[in-house]
This record gives sequence, C-alpha cells and structure tokens, in this order.
Amino acid sequence: MRVARRWLRPGLRPRLWTAATLLAGLTMLSAGLAVYGLSRTQSYAHEAMAAQSRVEAYGVFSARVNDWMIGWLTRPETPPDPATVLATIDQLDRLVAEDVAGAATSEQQAQRARQSMTPARLRGFFGQLEKTLAQSGPGTPQGDAAIAFYMAQAPEAVGGQIIQETRRRENALLAMDRLQNTLRIFALAAGLAAPLVLAALYLLVLRPLFGRLERVTASAESLASGRFPRGAGGHDELGLMLARLRQMARRLDRRRAGLERDSQRLEGIIAGRTADLSAANERLAQTDADRRRLFADVGHELRTPLTVIMGEAELGSRHPDPLVRAAFQTILARGQRLNRRIEDILRIARSDSGQLELCRDRVSLDQAISAALTDTAPLLRRAGVSVQTEVAEIHLCADSDWLRQVFAGLFENASKYAGRGAEVAVTASEEDGIARIVITDTGPGLAPGLRDQVFRRFARSGNAPGFGVGLALAAWVVEASGGRMGLLPEDRSEAGFAQGTQDHRGLGVQIELPLWEER
Repeated sequence: MRVARRWLRPGLRPRLWTAATLLAGLTMLSAGLAVYGLSRTQSYAHEAMAAQSRVEAYGVFSARVNDWMIGWLTRPETPPDPATVLATIDQLDRLVAEDVAGAATSEQQAQRARQSMTPARLRGFFGQLEKTLAQSGPGTPQGDAAIAFYMAQAPEAVGGQIIQETRRRENALLAMDRLQNTLRIFALAAGLAAPLVLAALYLLVLRPLFGRLERVTASAESLASGRFPRGAGGHDELGLMLARLRQMARRLDRRRAGLERDSQRLEGIIAGRTADLSAANERLAQTDADRRRLFADVGHELRTPLTVIMGEAELGSRHPDPLVRAAFQTILARGQRLNRRIEDILRIARSDSGQLELCRDRVSLDQAISAALTDTAPLLRRAGVSVQTEVAEIHLCADSDWLRQVFAGLFENASKYAGRGAEVAVTASEEDGIARIVITDTGPGLAPGLRDQVFRRFARSGNAPGFGVGLALAAWVVEASGGRMGLLPEDRSEAGFAQGTQDHRGLGVQIELPLWEER
C-alpha cells in the first residue's frame, strides 16, 4: 500500500525531473529538426546552384565556340585564339569534379563520374575541329567535314547534359520545397505542444510547489524569531527539510550557549596577549631608537676628528716641498675614502631599519665603476688582482653613492677571494631600456653549496673561497633601484658567457639596471 501510495503521489524530485525531461526533450526535438532542416536545405540549395552553374557553363561554352567559329569564317587570315574556349572547358572540368567529390554515396559518385565524360568529349571534339581548321582552313573539304562533324556531335552532347543538369536542379528545388513543408508542419506541432506542456507543468508541479514553499517560508520565519516551526504537511522533500530545520534549531541553541562561554574566555586571552604585544612593541621601538642614536653618535664622533685631519691634510698639500706635499695628498685621499666608508656604514644601518630611500639620479656607469676602482685600488694592488673594463658611455637611473658601493663591494671581494694573479673583467651592454653589466673573475669561484644561499645575509661557509655578505647588500641595492642581480652559470664556455674571462671557473655576476630616460 505504501509503495502504491508513493507511485500515486510522487515527491517533488520525480515531478521536477519529469517536467524537465519533457521540456528538454521538446527543446532537443525542435533543435534537432531545425538543424536537420537547415542542413538539408543548404544541401539542396547548393546542389541546385551547382547544377545551375554547370548549365550556365555549358551555355557559355556553346557561345564561345560559336564566336570562335565566326572568327574563322570571317577572318581566316587571322585565326582566332582558342584559349577562351579551352578555359571554358577547364571550368566545366572543375565544376564536374566538384560535383563528383560532393556525392553523398558511392552510387551517386559513380553516376556523376559517368556524366563527367561530357567535358572530355567536348574537349576532343573541339580539339579535332581546331586542329583541322588550323591545317586546312575553312571552305576546304577537310574544314567543312570537320565543322559538320562537330555540329553533329557537340550540340547534342551539350543539349543532353543541359537537360540532365536542369532536371537535377528542378529535383533539388522540389525536394527543398517538400522539406520546408514538412518542417512547417513539425514547427506548428511543436508550437502547439509547448503551451500544453507548460500548462501541465504549472498545474501539476509549480502551483502545488508554490503553496508548499509559502508554508515553508512561514515556518522559516518562526525559526528566525526563536520559535520552533510547525510541520508543513506532506511527506516529500519539503517536509523532510522542515523536520531537519527543527533539529538544527535545537542544536544551534545548544551551540550558542557554548559559544558564549568560549567567547568570554577568548576575550580574556586576547586582552592579555594584546597587553603583552603592546609592551613588546614599546621595547622594540625603544631598541630601534637607541640603535639609531648609537649610529648617529658614532658617525658624529668619527666625522669630527676625520674632518680635522682632512682639513690639516688639505693645508699641508700646499707645502712647497714636493715630498711633503705628496705625503699630505696621500693622507687627504685616504681620509676622503675613510669618510665615504663612514657614509656607507650609516647607509647600511639605515637600510637595515627599512627607512632608507634611494635617490634616482642620472648616473654615469663608467664614472661609478671608476670611483669604485679608486676606492679599492690599494686592496687590489696588495692582492695582485687586475681589473679590465670595457664600458661604453651608459647612463643609469640609480643612486650614485650606492651604485659605487655595489661595485666597490664586488671588487673588494675579488681582492679577498679571487687569488693573486687573478683578473676581473667588467663589460656592459644596452638592450630594451636595460643596462646589463657582467663582472667575472678568474678565481676559484664559489664553494660547493653556496650558490643557492649566496644572496642571503651572513651566508658563508667558514673560510672557504667565495663571496660573503657583500653580495646580499649589493643585490638589495640593485633590486631597490628597479633592477635585478644574479649569478652566471658555472659553465660559461658557451658564446655570450665567456666575455672577459680567460677560463670559465671563476665567479660571474650579472647586474641589470634601468637606463636613464630624459623627461
């Protein structure tokens, strides 16, 4: 009895599935008929147009042959050119070949292939006629016989083929008319069936569903106001949903009470953690302020005596004795380099704090490299390292002091780790608004395992040869200037990587920086 009742009163899902299936089937049937009708109509229209094209081509052939023969008869001293007639025959061959290729079945293809013999026959008839007239001319027995033979064969072949093509055109048009009439009948039937299906869908599915949904909405409003909803009646999906809503309401009440207790406990924990974080932030701010003050004091304490030394050295450089003057000039140059070192230390400290802002000025790459070489010349001489530069006049958009420090750091590392007798090569090129600087040496290169971490600060492996933290600082400056810095492959024997090197074992660094653009 329960099974029979379920079949007599199906749930929402079976009813909706049934309605959707009917609508989808009706839609697919209409779409299929439309696609089929369009495809067949296009096929019939194409066949009729192709047949008409062949009929017209045969007519053009006859007209051009007549013109050609009239030319022979009226002006035998200047024979007419048969190219136009042959071009028409070529067009007939192409049209017939397209017709054979478009056959739907092998039987149609064989039938159309037999009809394709007509252009070949016409080509033979005309070729024989043209050859005979060219040899004998019109008015001769041979010429008259050739003309008579052609007039007896060619018009009959052309006329018969035109009749066949006309019949095919008429048959295609008739079939297209019958198909259109059939499609009109199906379209009318589908148009009448659609309102009936929609009316049945509304009466059997939608109207009962809307009534049930109104009762479910009232039950949901009761649940939102804190009251348990009453049943909406029925044993379908909506009734089951409402029963589960009542169960969910009871569980939500229990969970709400637990959440309130957890929320109070969490608020106490957050308040304690917030106080701890505030105290830690205050301590960090004080530590940062102390560090800034320390660097400022150290810089001031170093600059004051250094300024005095540089002033005295500048006065001493005016001494009349050449030896004394040279000594004071050396002291002045060393003092200037030491002053730049102090500026570098202060810039590094500010960069660690995250408050350093680089200048974006027009900087000559050659001058920046020359300044770095001047700073590191004593170190390079003591280490026995030579530097070769091949740098054209290139202007960058960068901070001149920081850019000088980048190259000075690279040269200083080369003096420490490349080894006596090593050579450092510096080359530069421009491409697409970017300056590409390549610095290579002939030293031992990086220690194994350091390539992946060489740009991290304090990444060193004991006293092993290779770069230290200088590369990390240089990479930071290059990236802050809008460029990028990377290591060249260990194997640079291929073209494009061995420039300026005597072998391919040393370390290679490539720096890319934006070029200066005039505004």
